Amino acid sequence: MNYFPKPEIIVLNGVVNETGQLHFFEKSDDFPFEIKRSFWITGVPKGEKRGVHAHKRETQLLIALKGEVEVRLEDRSGNTYSFVLDQPNHALVLPALYWSEVIFGNDAILLVLSDHGFSESDYIRNKEEFDALS
Repeated sequence: MNYFPKPEIIVLNGVVNETGQLHFFEKSDDFPFEIKRSFWITGVPKGEKRGVHAHKRETQLLIALKGEVEVRLEDRSGNTYSFVLDQPNHALVLPALYWSEVIFGNDAILLVLSDHGFSESDYIRNKEEFDALS
């Protein structure tokens, strides 16, 4: 189920003061969908890409916990989007059926929250196959 018709940044709850920043998820209402899976990506060399696929049904929430990642997206009509995640209270909602590439900055840590459990059959890993969906 797509909760958002297109990708967008949402702002997460947090408290910022002289002792640091505290960002949190307190209840399921903090999310645009029910979280069924979470994973994080670390140790990616600067400038390297991850993602490079689309999902048929899965919607994700991407959060750069540390550092910076650039997320490049393409929809089935060929429209492109680019987002820079560099604040831990900003999350990118990535709906299903968007081709994605995530370019990592130095020492970045990316947290991904998903509305589906892992299923290889949900992945579109071939760009030509994705392009044929339009």
